[in-house]
Amino acid sequence: MEDVVVFAALSWEARAVLDGLQGVEAPEPRRWRGYLGDGASVTVLQVGIGPERARLAAERAPAADLFVSMGCAGALAGGLHAGDIVIGESVVVLDSAGRQVGQLAVEPRAILAWAAARGIAVRSGPVASSPIVLGSRDLRTMAGRGGALAVEMESAGVVAVAQARGTRSALVKVILDEAGDDVALPGGNLVDAATGDLDVPRALAAIAPRPHYWPAALRLARQQRVAERRLREFLAVLFSAGLEAFGLVPPAAGRTASAQTG
Repeated sequence: MEDVVVFAALSWEARAVLDGLQGVEAPEPRRWRGYLGDGASVTVLQVGIGPERARLAAERAPAADLFVSMGCAGALAGGLHAGDIVIGESVVVLDSAGRQVGQLAVEPRAILAWAAARGIAVRSGPVASSPIVLGSRDLRTMAGRGGALAVEMESAGVVAVAQARGTRSALVKVILDEAGDDVALPGGNLVDAATGDLDVPRALAAIAPRPHYWPAALRLARQQRVAERRLREFLAVLFSAGLEAFGLVPPAAGRTASAQTG
């Protein structure tokens, strides 16, 4: 049984997670195992984009004390900028029209208390989880009417499985695009079918002959660099604190020593 399982959709999100862990090993593609600062075990899964991929990955994940959905989100509320950290207080489940169809509880209090005690700035509130990319401003406006701070696509799948298992869950998100950004891109489905990651060559090929999309694509690339750096910095500190930062009991001293020297 693992202490924590982390779910990340994209390769750059997984990199940010892995950089904060110790003793990382890769037993199979898009699956890693490492340790927190106190020796607690962590499995990291890169699940790909979308709630169905996330749900299937969560169902196949090992038993754990905590499931955490980590990665990027698009801002729905004003005042949130690329690189801001958001701790989810609940998951607002959306349908493909951006309407709320459910709500799932998560465990934000321990991480929020840990951050507050160290003067680390985070925002907290509901996070919406959508089955589709909400690229248009109209859809994002609809999604934000229930009070969600940000929107992403995987947490509903992860948290639903966690609840069915009786496993605690948490959300740690970094803002990528801001509330006023239009992130709709040409080219239809730009997700790699094998990995669930963004198919970058296909995206570039779709954008290249359409110069009016170039400014938005360049802005998004800059924002991704900011978001990845900030998420990496935050997780490095969070993971070094160990299980106490997640409100869990640290592993025994003997286990800590063996994990850190292994």
